[in-house]
Amino acid sequence: MASRLCFDMSDRVTYLEAEGDGEGCLVVRWHLEEPGAVDISTGLTPLSEDHTPVLRVEAGTEVARLSGLSPGRHYVSVARCSGGAALVGAERRLPFEGVRNFRDLGGYPTVEGTRVRWGTVYRSDGLHQMTQADLLAFKMTGVRVVYDLRGTAERSEHPGPVEPIAIELVSSAPGEDRLALGSGATRLDAERLLRDVYVGMLVNSAPLFGQLFSGLTIPEHLPAVFHCAGGKDRTGMAAVLLLSALGVAREVVLDDYQLTQRWRTVADEPELFHILVGSGVPEEAATAFLGAPRWAMADALKAVDDVCGGIAAYLRGPAGMGGRSVAALPSLLTA
Repeated sequence: MASRLCFDMSDRVTYLEAEGDGEGCLVVRWHLEEPGAVDISTGLTPLSEDHTPVLRVEAGTEVARLSGLSPGRHYVSVARCSGGAALVGAERRLPFEGVRNFRDLGGYPTVEGTRVRWGTVYRSDGLHQMTQADLLAFKMTGVRVVYDLRGTAERSEHPGPVEPIAIELVSSAPGEDRLALGSGATRLDAERLLRDVYVGMLVNSAPLFGQLFSGLTIPEHLPAVFHCAGGKDRTGMAAVLLLSALGVAREVVLDDYQLTQRWRTVADEPELFHILVGSGVPEEAATAFLGAPRWAMADALKAVDDVCGGIAAYLRGPAGMGGRSVAALPSLLTA
């Protein structure tokens, strides 16, 4: 599934995405309001002024394959040869070996005409899966703070490579029965359960989301990453709330949620899948529960609108954030 990575008609370069081809090259795609030649530059920071020109592409094509790049993550900037602002992009998913779903939340356009800063906030699955090579690549991101959204037992069984700030997101209040699938569950039942889990998190973890987002307003704590086990549900809920708070359009927010289906599949969750099936849950329902159904997250975000009056009201109300902290989020995380 393609993601609406950088679309803004105010820029002459209106769209840009970059993705590795698995063979050491970077495939860059872009779109212009009007056909024309472009200059492509690369660098190790998201600042286009730090980039070095590597290729000029004449009018008539909007894709290029960059080879011969040095090891590490590269940012790309594309600008019309005739002038105009450069649009910056990068691989959204960082190509770690053990961690499958480590993604940059940068580059998304906001309704205010800004974009989420690249290389500032990341979302991920469990960092305990990192290999030695991953740890070196992780160090290169410059991440200063890790927010672990998993429970105490999960953290004890699979500790991460660096000491995190633990923020244990929950979908049920203490004493409440945990939501579960039965032996007669269908695919729709599983997706409905996910919707209920997401709404439950909004209700029962609101102050914890406030704690997480307040941490992201501390410049000394950036860059930062938040993660859970699979990087889909707890991490997904945090990501959609954060992007919403930054002014990213709802459809783009949901695009980011669904990207997990591309990079972390049932094959990456064999233990949980077998636990579900072993307890009597039909395979179709178990597979659906490990997916990322767009409508389920859309329903949860609609609940924020209907019950709280929008994301800002949710953060100032149930999440317990001060008005200054809410305002500081886009101030620090977009440009």
